[in-house]
Amino acid sequence: MISRIAALAIAGTMALANSEAGAETIRATSGFGPSHPIAVHVYPEISTRLSEFTNGAWDLQDTPSGLVAPNEMSSALRDGVTEFGALLMPYFPAEFPDAALPSEVSIIGSNNLVISSAVTEYIATCAECQAEFAANGQVYLGTDATPPYNLLTVKPVRSVADMAGMRIRTGAPLYAGLVDALGGEATQIPSSELFESLSQGVIDGTFSANHEIIANRLGDVVKYVTEMEEGVFNGAAITTASRILWDRMSAEDRAALARASQYGVAKGLFGFIDDAAKARETEGIEFIAMDETLSEAKAAFNKAQLAKAAETLSGRGVADAQAKIDRYTALVEKWEGLITPGITAEELGELRYNEIFAKLDMNAYGQ
Repeated sequence: MISRIAALAIAGTMALANSEAGAETIRATSGFGPSHPIAVHVYPEISTRLSEFTNGAWDLQDTPSGLVAPNEMSSALRDGVTEFGALLMPYFPAEFPDAALPSEVSIIGSNNLVISSAVTEYIATCAECQAEFAANGQVYLGTDATPPYNLLTVKPVRSVADMAGMRIRTGAPLYAGLVDALGGEATQIPSSELFESLSQGVIDGTFSANHEIIANRLGDVVKYVTEMEEGVFNGAAITTASRILWDRMSAEDRAALARASQYGVAKGLFGFIDDAAKARETEGIEFIAMDETLSEAKAAFNKAQLAKAAETLSGRGVADAQAKIDRYTALVEKWEGLITPGITAEELGELRYNEIFAKLDMNAYGQ
């Protein structure tokens, strides 16, 4: 049996070797708690792949909660409080008007693998979006997307009439508009506070994807899911680097981080899907199909939303908004053709990298 002294000597030699090789650990903050797919799937996969792609020179260590709250992430990345984090752009509308464009039309499409990839290509190749990230001291490396959104509530919503006066948490202005149109009262609460807010009666429900039942352990408080299948949440730039980190990486290391990020996002997308499936197995939750009043209200809202989207975005300072919406819509169609049934997370990660970041100059990207 190896002695303790010998073991310490070996450990010291390994640490010295790593130090001499210049191994560095990226300080990351997923920010949504240890059970969230970002913490469970995305960031561990990024760390593993980054170490692989850099021959052990870099890895990533996540702090899933406590260090930086989601509504503090933009400044935390800018100031180097954390070096890598999940940035929810709808929390910072004044800072990311162009990059948040896909969020305003997130009712386009329903496949989260497609939507995530289309949003990522849109932002990575959008000059105005890149300027917004640069102005905030950040480097964009990818967006995820949830499964379709439903009403997760403590009391049943079987018709529009049932929504009257209900306080519903939403994560983006688009969905706040829908809740208001249905007669409810929209409120914004971080997803990390959902369980407490629901259990204490602060809110009556959340407009979220079913995966939240697993990710935020809502099975004890959510009793009903009204299946509205209303778009996805696509406003989370979950792989965003601090410019401070980016500036000390070589072009090769930047490419490795961009590539690793695509593998991580892909694994997280499948994690969302798996959690949404598990939610259906949770005891004590009734899944409710939309009635005619809800179906008609949803269709009317979506028609009006798409008709006014360009005007809304223009009011936020987005130039040529309709042309940009058309470009994003074309990217959704492109990725619908690229992502085939049965694609694996690994195949998707490599496809995303080859189609998007491998085509970009890592000496210039993020500058």
